[in-house]
Amino acid sequence: MERVRSLSCDSAYKNYLRLIKVHEKERLFCRHSFSHLLDTARIAWILCLERGVRIPRPLVYAAALLHDIGRFAQYEDKSVDHADESAKLALPILEKAGFNEDEILVIQNAIRAHRLPPQTVTEPLGAVLAEADHLSRLCYQCHAKEDCYKYGRMPAAEGIFY
Repeated sequence: MERVRSLSCDSAYKNYLRLIKVHEKERLFCRHSFSHLLDTARIAWILCLERGVRIPRPLVYAAALLHDIGRFAQYEDKSVDHADESAKLALPILEKAGFNEDEILVIQNAIRAHRLPPQTVTEPLGAVLAEADHLSRLCYQCHAKEDCYKYGRMPAAEGIFY
C-alpha cells in the first residue's frame, strides 16, 4: 500500500482536491472530498472481498482515490466529463507512485467507467468502483435530499446514477 500512500501525498493530487473544494464551497449536495474518495475505496475493497473479486488492494484504492480528481475541470467547463478528465490526470500521479503500465490501464479504465450503472460495466474494477461510489453516499440522511431530487439527482438506491 506504499504506492497508494505515495499517490495520496502527491502535490498535484492535493492541488486537485483543493480546486474541487473551492468549486464545491457553496454546494448543497454531496461533496467530492478526500473523505468521499476514501469511503469509496473502503466500500470497493469490501465488495471485492465479499464477492471474491480478485483485484489487488492497491489497484482498488488507487482507482477510488483518483476517480473524481477531474471534478474541478467539469465545474470550470461543463463540456468536460470528469471521469475522462480524472483518468487523464491520474496518469502522471500513478506513474510517480510506481504503478506499472498494465496496472495504470486497469485503473484508468475503472475511473472512466465509474459514472455508469455498475451492471453495465464489464471490467471488474470498473463495476466495483461504480457501485462503491454510489454506495458511499448517505442520501437517506442528507439535509439537501429534497433539493437534490428536484434537480434530477437521485440516490443510487433509486437506480439513477450521477
